[in-house]
Amino acid sequence: MSYFEILAAVVVVAAIIARQLRGEALTGRRLMVLPVVLIVIGLGLLRDDHPASADIACLAVGGLLVAAIGAVQGAMTRLEPRAGVTWARTPAAGLWLWALLVVTRLAMTVVAHAMDAKVAASSASIFLALGVNRLGQAAVLVPRLMSSGMEFAPERDGRTFPDQIAQRFSPPPLDNRPPGAVPEAGQPGPGAGQPMPGSGQPVPGTGQPVPGFGQPMPGAGQPAPGPRYQQGDALDALDALRNRRQLRRARRYGGGR
Repeated sequence: MSYFEILAAVVVVAAIIARQLRGEALTGRRLMVLPVVLIVIGLGLLRDDHPASADIACLAVGGLLVAAIGAVQGAMTRLEPRAGVTWARTPAAGLWLWALLVVTRLAMTVVAHAMDAKVAASSASIFLALGVNRLGQAAVLVPRLMSSGMEFAPERDGRTFPDQIAQRFSPPPLDNRPPGAVPEAGQPGPGAGQPMPGSGQPVPGTGQPVPGFGQPMPGAGQPAPGPRYQQGDALDALDALRNRRQLRRARRYGGGR
């Protein structure tokens, strides 16, 4: 028997009781994930043991008893809408059910020792019993919530737990065309009819729209700028250059004479 495991189980039970008496928003993640986590922890602590037939019998009977107590706890839990969410709270009379759960666990431990079922009597099976108890409560609370027309409180991302599960495991939309197939004539291809990204959006700091598909480019419709000199101007410049050269030659030869 591990006193650390017993102390950890006591802390978990005390935290659950405090939340139930105070009341809290009923979220699907906390209602469904906590039992699974406790059961996995219990099975992990028992993985190195080799249960005999007596151990399996004691664990099965004890599991049925704690699950029945959890179902009663789920039926006793009060559900009410508060601030737009479903609020769950256990009345003070629910403490008697927790006391019954502790007595049931102690009684099964005594029976397990009498049957020499050491695995069922170990402290590691406490987490397994707690997980089954929470699972029994969830098995009653979920149908009650659905039949009442209320919904789970949203999680941190604003979605409810069933919506998260549905979006995570829902398959993506299928495309009936085989890979690499070309769309038939008359059928739009992917992205057809959609504007080019950025088309019509203003340029930051200018207020002018970005030229995109279906919009004229800047300067469209305006004549292109021509060359700096026309053909006639170019000829006049060449003639002037030739005349200057001839004048320099004439002066040079006239000075030499």
